[in-house]
Amino acid sequence: MWQGLLSKVFKVREKVALNLGKSDEEKPFLDHLDDLRSMLVRMAMTLLISTLVTFGFNQRLTDFVQQPYVWGMTSADAAIKEAIKADPASVDPARPAFSWKMPGTITPQEGFMASVNVSLVAAVICSFPFLLFFLLQFILPGLRDAEKKVLFPGLIIGFGLFLTGIGFSYYMVLPRALSFFAEWNFGHGFENTWMLGDYITFATRFILIFGVSFELPVVIMALVKLDFLSYKVMKSTRKHAIIGIAIFSAVITPTQDVLTLMLLAGPLYFLYEICIWLAYFMEKKDRQSYPEYYAEKEQDEAALEKESPDDWENDYNPWDQSEDNREEDEDYKRSKSTETPGEPSAEAERSEASTAEPAKPSEDEAPTEPKSDTDPKNTD
Repeated sequence: MWQGLLSKVFKVREKVALNLGKSDEEKPFLDHLDDLRSMLVRMAMTLLISTLVTFGFNQRLTDFVQQPYVWGMTSADAAIKEAIKADPASVDPARPAFSWKMPGTITPQEGFMASVNVSLVAAVICSFPFLLFFLLQFILPGLRDAEKKVLFPGLIIGFGLFLTGIGFSYYMVLPRALSFFAEWNFGHGFENTWMLGDYITFATRFILIFGVSFELPVVIMALVKLDFLSYKVMKSTRKHAIIGIAIFSAVITPTQDVLTLMLLAGPLYFLYEICIWLAYFMEKKDRQSYPEYYAEKEQDEAALEKESPDDWENDYNPWDQSEDNREEDEDYKRSKSTETPGEPSAEAERSEASTAEPAKPSEDEAPTEPKSDTDPKNTD
C-alpha cells in the first residue's frame, strides 16, 4: 500500500518537472525514495537543533503561552461580575463566587513535559521557513531559474501568513475561547481547576491550527502549480468553498458561538478570494510561457465533454418511471420478435405439457379395472 502511495507522489513530482533537459532525466523509484529520506532527515535535524535552542528559553516561553489564560480569566471574571450585578437572581447565592488561579500540576514530571512541549512548538514556529523550503524543494524539483528566484519571496510570504495566523489566534481568538469556557463552567456550577499539561496542549494546538490554516494561499497555489486546481474551477466553486471553510472553521474552533467561527472563517475566505486572482495571473503567465501545453489541455477537455455529455437536464425527475417502463416494453417486444415462427414459445410448450399429462386419480376413488375379453358373462 505504501509503495503504491509513494509511486503516485513520485509521478506527480515528475509531472511538475517542466524543464527536463539533457541534464534532467526521469528518476527511478529508489532515487525518489532517497530524495524523500533526505528531506525527512533535514526536517528532523532542523527541528532537533531548533528545540535545543528554544529549550534554553523554556521559562519565558511557558509564561508567554500562559498569558492568554490570564487575559481570558480576567475577562471572564469581569463578565460574570457584570452579569450578577445586572441580574442578581440569575445566580444561586449559596454558590461560591467566581475565582481562578494559575494552572497546576498533578504529577511530578508534568511541569517539565509542559516546558518541553512549549519548546518544541516554538521550534516548529521558528524553523517553519526551513521546513517549508525542504518540502517545496522535494515537491517542486523542476522549477526554472526565474521560478526559483520567486521561491524565496514565496517562503517569506508563507512564513508571514503563518505568523499572522498565530498572532491572530494568540491575541484575539484564544483569550475569547478561554473566557467562554470559564463562564460556561461557572454557569453550570463547575470549578475552573485546569491542569498545566492540559492547558499547554490545548493552547499550543489551538495556535498551530490557526497558523497552518492561514497557509491556505500557499496550499492552493501549490495545487494550481500541480494542475489539480485552476482559475476556472476555483471561480465556479465559490459556494462550495464557503461551505467547506465554514465546516472547517466549526470543527477546529472549540467554542460554540458564531462570532468565534466567523473570526476564522472570514479571514480564510478572504484569503481564498485572493488565491482566485493569484491563480488567474499565474495561469495567464503560464499560457504565455507554455502555449502548446494549454492548447493540448483544452483539446483534451473538449474531447472529454464531447464523449460524456451532461445527462442531467433541467426537467429530469429521478422519481419518474415512465422511461424505465418504456425500456421494459421494448425489451419484451424485442424478445418476442427474436422467436422463430415455426418453434413454439416457452409458454406454449409449458401449456401443452400440462394438457398432455394424464389426470391422476384421487385417493378416494378406486382404480377401475379394464374389462377382459374372457368375461364369463359374455361367453356363450
